Amino acid sequence: MVPSPARGLSQPQRVELSSRRLVEAAAALIVEKGWEATTAAEIGRRAGYSRAMVHARYGSKDAILDAFFLHDYVRDLSPEPDPKASGLAEAVGHFDRVRHLFAEDREFLRAMFVAAFEAVKSTSPLRPRVQAWLTRGIDRVETGLRRGLVDGSVRADTDVDRATADVSAAIFGAAYLWTVSGQRYDLDRELCYLRDRFIRDYGSPQR
Repeated sequence: MVPSPARGLSQPQRVELSSRRLVEAAAALIVEKGWEATTAAEIGRRAGYSRAMVHARYGSKDAILDAFFLHDYVRDLSPEPDPKASGLAEAVGHFDRVRHLFAEDREFLRAMFVAAFEAVKSTSPLRPRVQAWLTRGIDRVETGLRRGLVDGSVRADTDVDRATADVSAAIFGAAYLWTVSGQRYDLDRELCYLRDRFIRDYGSPQR
């Protein structure tokens, strides 16, 4: 069990610490047994807190799920467009952001992918949250490609809808293989290959 928060912290610091631990505990349990099979009490125990404290902090299990999808790691995968980057760089940036999270906290990344795959069930509480997350990412890729057509970094004959779908399928195909295969699948190497292939297929020769 994770030790109780250290004494001497301010109230805002204690709130931030407990919230972070609860979200991290939820991520670990998502990987181990899935979201629907996990209870709020289990999340609290894993984080080192009582059930009463979990209820006081969040009120419900679904509120913990909302906090998971508001985590900085999740938001960082779909940031606001960088006006200094080319459209092509913006479009392929998703590969690099997933690679960065893989290097930073691969277990949290694994939890995000497991949650995405669990959301295939139409009745899953994960489904609307995952759909919103995917929509943000897809929109960022599409925006980058369309900007790339204007700034010349993307090939003029590119089918934006097709290329956008290509990115999504490539990333989640790699994610599925990594999630299921574990260490036998080199996710970072595969994402590098996919990024380079995407640039070759859709980048302008004059970029």
